[in-house]
Amino acid sequence: MKSFLIITKDEKEKNMGLARRMASEIELKGGKACIAIEPPRGNDDPLPVPEGTDCILTVGGDGALIRATRRTFGTGVPLLGINTGHLGYLCDLDSETVFDAIDSLVAGNYDIEERMLLEGGLESNSKRVAALNDIVISSENPAQVISITVYVNGTVLYRFNGDGVIFSTPTGSTAYNLSANGPIVDPLIELIVMTPINPHTLISRSIILASTDEIAVEIVRRRTHTREAAIVSYDGNSIEEFLPGDRVSVRKCAAKARIVRLSDMNFLDRIGRKLKSESGL
Repeated sequence: MKSFLIITKDEKEKNMGLARRMASEIELKGGKACIAIEPPRGNDDPLPVPEGTDCILTVGGDGALIRATRRTFGTGVPLLGINTGHLGYLCDLDSETVFDAIDSLVAGNYDIEERMLLEGGLESNSKRVAALNDIVISSENPAQVISITVYVNGTVLYRFNGDGVIFSTPTGSTAYNLSANGPIVDPLIELIVMTPINPHTLISRSIILASTDEIAVEIVRRRTHTREAAIVSYDGNSIEEFLPGDRVSVRKCAAKARIVRLSDMNFLDRIGRKLKSESGL
C-alpha cells in the first residue's frame, strides 16, 4: 500500500494532530497521504475517495470506522480504524501502535477481512441503504409501544408489541444488539441476528436467521385515532419514517465491507480483552 486517505474530525485537535503525524510518517516511507474531514453527524453524503487510494485510515473509534464505511460504500477500498477513545471491537490500532502499523502496510504485511453488510428500505420506494452494524426499527415516540410483525421468506415469524426490533450483522452483534441482550457472533460468519427491543412478552429471545433469508417488517395500527409511526435507522443514521401499511425489507447486501487486519489477535482474544477492560480486571 502506498496511497492513503485519512479521515478524521476537525473539532478534535487530538485526532487532527494524530492524522497529521500519520500523514508525515506515510510520506517519509515513500507513500502518499491526504486528510479528509468527516462531515457533521447527520450528514450522510458520500465522501470522495481519490483515485488510486489503497487504504482508508479512520481516526476516532468504531463509530468513525462505521461512518467511513457507509460514506465510501461502493469504492472497494479497504479500511483500517485507529482508536483514540474507549476500547472498541473494530479498531485494532491506537495512537501508540499506528506508526508500526504504517510500516507493515507499506511493506504489504496485512490481511483483509470481508464483512457482511445488510441492506434495507421501505417497500414503497426503490431506495436501499447499506449497513455494516444494524438496521433498527423503533417507535417514533419513545413513550409509545408499537405492534410489529416480522415475515421471513413470506411467512409470519414473530408478532409482538414492544419498542422495536434490531436486525444485526455479525459485525454489529457487539453494538446495539449486545445492549439488548442479543448474542455475540464471530464477524466472519454470515447470518442475520434478529433481537426484539423491550418486547411486552414473558418470552423474549433473539433469533438467528440465514444470510439468504428475505425479511419484511410491518407495524400494525393498535389505536384508531393515535399516530403510531416508527423510524428505520441504518447504523444509527439515514433515518426514514415508517407508517402502518408500509413494509421495510431487510436482506444481505451483495457488496461487502473490506477491513484491514494487522494484529495477530483473533476475534475471541479481542472480545476477552474488551470484557476484561469493562470489568476492571
